[in-house]
Amino acid sequence: MDDLEFRRSIMSDPKYRDNELNEAIKSSEANSKFAEDTLALDVQIAKAMNVDVPEDLADRILFNQTSSSQEDNVIRPNFARRAMAMAASVAFVAGLLVGQVNWGNIVVSSAQASLASTAIKHVIAEKPFVKDLDEQVQSSQINAKMAPFAHHLAENFPYHVYYLNHCGFGDSNALHMVFEGQKGKVTLFLTGIASDKTTDFVKEGMVGVVEPIGHTSMIIVGDEGEDVAKIAENIAEIIKPMS
Repeated sequence: MDDLEFRRSIMSDPKYRDNELNEAIKSSEANSKFAEDTLALDVQIAKAMNVDVPEDLADRILFNQTSSSQEDNVIRPNFARRAMAMAASVAFVAGLLVGQVNWGNIVVSSAQASLASTAIKHVIAEKPFVKDLDEQVQSSQINAKMAPFAHHLAENFPYHVYYLNHCGFGDSNALHMVFEGQKGKVTLFLTGIASDKTTDFVKEGMVGVVEPIGHTSMIIVGDEGEDVAKIAENIAEIIKPMS
C-alpha cells in the first residue's frame, strides 16, 4: 500500500483497520500521526453533530404543524428546524476546519504520487527487457544523457551501470538508468518534472524515493529492503547544474 492509498483509506473511514493499514501505520511515523489526527477530527465532528433532542419534541412538532395550518400558512421556525440548522452549521464549520488543517509533511502531493506511480509502472514494464543487459555504461555517457536536463555528474558515478537511455515518462521525458544495488538492480529516472520535497514510497513489492534536484526530480526504485534513501543521497551529492 503506497502513501496515497493509505491516506485515502484513512480519510474514507478513520476507524477502519485491517492488517495492511496497521502495517502501514507501524512502519511510518507520518502515517501514524495522520491516522491519529484524522481519527481525532472524526471524533470531534461526531460530538458536534450529537445534538440533544428534548423528550417532548414529537409533541412540539405536531403542535406547530397544527398551529401553522390555522394561521394562514404563516411559516415559523420550530425547534426541529433550528436543531437541523445548528447541526448543518457545525458540519459546515468542521468542513472548513478540515480545509484549514496544514497537513504539511503528512500528505503526499498529487505530483509526487504521480511520479512514484509512473516510475513503478515503468520499472515493471521494462524489467524483462533490461534484466539481462550489461552495457557497462561509463560516466561520460551518463553526462551526455543528462545534458538535456541541464545537469551533469561532478565525479564518476559510484555504481556499476547496466543500462542507460532516454524514455518517455508520463507527459514528459526522462533519463532512464539501471545500476547495481545491494539487494538487486536499482532503477533511476531523472525528469524535468519538478517536485517540492523528498518523498518515500512502497508499492508492488518495491521501494522508492522522489528526490528534488533543482527544477528536476530524481526517482530511485529498488527491490524491497534496498536502502534507496541512502542511494539517492549519494547520487544527489554529485549531480550538479550545468554552468
